[in-house]
Formats: sequence, C-alpha cells, structure tokens
Amino acid sequence: MSFHQISPSQPRPAAAETACLTENYAVSPILLHRMGEFQAGRSAARAKGYIMEDSQKRYPRLVSKRLMLISPADPEFDANSAFLDPGAPRFIDAAEDPDSLWWSIATIIGHWHLHGYGLFAVVERSTGMTVGLVGPWFPKGWPEPELSWHLMEPGRGKGYASEAAQAVLDWLFAEAGWDTIVSYVPEENDASIALARRVGARPEKPVSFRLQPAPNIRAWRHMPPAGASGPQDARGLLH
Repeated sequence: MSFHQISPSQPRPAAAETACLTENYAVSPILLHRMGEFQAGRSAARAKGYIMEDSQKRYPRLVSKRLMLISPADPEFDANSAFLDPGAPRFIDAAEDPDSLWWSIATIIGHWHLHGYGLFAVVERSTGMTVGLVGPWFPKGWPEPELSWHLMEPGRGKGYASEAAQAVLDWLFAEAGWDTIVSYVPEENDASIALARRVGARPEKPVSFRLQPAPNIRAWRHMPPAGASGPQDARGLLH
C-alpha cells in the first residue's frame, strides 16, 4: 500500500500519458487543457495586481493494487464526468433525479472543505473509471465519524469495496492518527456485514439517530492493528 500527496512541484505528465490513471495522477487530457487555461488566467490576474487567495490545498491520494482513491474535491478530479454526466455510473437511490444527484455530489465535495476529509472517489487504475465512493463520513447529526462505502454496478463483485476500505483504514490509522471509526450497517444488509467483517470490524449495539440512513442500524467498530499508535483524535482534521 502506498500513499501519495499532491505536490505542486511534481512534474506534470504529458497529455498522451493521461488517458487512464497512473499511480501518481488522475488527469485526463481535457482536464489538463482546462488546467492550463486556468493557470494562464491566474498569471494574467497576478500581472494586473489582483488574484484570489490560493492556499494550494493538498488532498491525499491512496493507491492500492488495483485502485486509486482520490478526493472528489481535488481540482484534478472531474466530478462532472465521474458522477453527473449522462451515462455515468450511479451510486445512490436518487440517481435518476439529476437535481438530487447534484446536491449529493456537492455535499460530498463540501464535506472535504468543512472537515478536511471525506469520501474518496474509487477509481479503477486499469481503466480510469470511477466505480464508487469510500471513506470517512461525518455529516451533522452523526454520532461519530463513519467509514462509509458505496460501489456502483461496474465495481461490484470484484473485491473493490474491501480493497478500498482497507486502504482507507490503513491511512486513517497509520498516517492520519485516528484511533477508531465505525460503520453504520443495516441489520438486513448481509453484503455490508460481510464486508465489515472482512476488514476486521466488530459489531456493537444497535444505534438510533435522527438522520440515520436506514432503520435497524448497528454500529461496527474499526480499530487500529495491535501495537499501532498515534494521536488519539478520531474527529480532528486529517493532515
């Protein structure tokens, strides 16, 4: 497992090399062109003495054997193509309603800006296709941060959910210093229960909260491997 941070000093690959994902980049030729236009506009604005503050915020990228996990808030990720364009794979029940889908994606992106972490887009490295969303999720009203997963039809039945969830857990515990996270799983969702077990979660008592996504929810507790240590704050920003 390897972890990558975006670095403004890293050389950019040639456009011809970006039709599919590589280990370090998730950029399409079209997006490279758009980024070039954006940078040209920034340079012109700077020359005229005005420009909006740019913090060069860095978002983590996680790389596993078959997948890259990238923040949908990352400016090099094309959320429109991945989630909103006609024909894009769907991952939520309201996907047929384009307005609801737009708000869902905007919320996922906004979560990264508000918390500094959130759901990662799960991208198949061999094709560049986005096949799901997996990551820590802590909207207002949740009792504590949740490791959440949503796989689209093209990504199901391949073991991607457990591979992505394990990558996120490794990062949270080894790199980000979290000491725990839960998954809220409906009692009748056998597939998610099996996934929680595969990545080492242990069942706890049923939970109930006002905005819970389904009835009959049980918390499944994820803990670091024995002997792991780090800052004991599961709710702080990830750096």
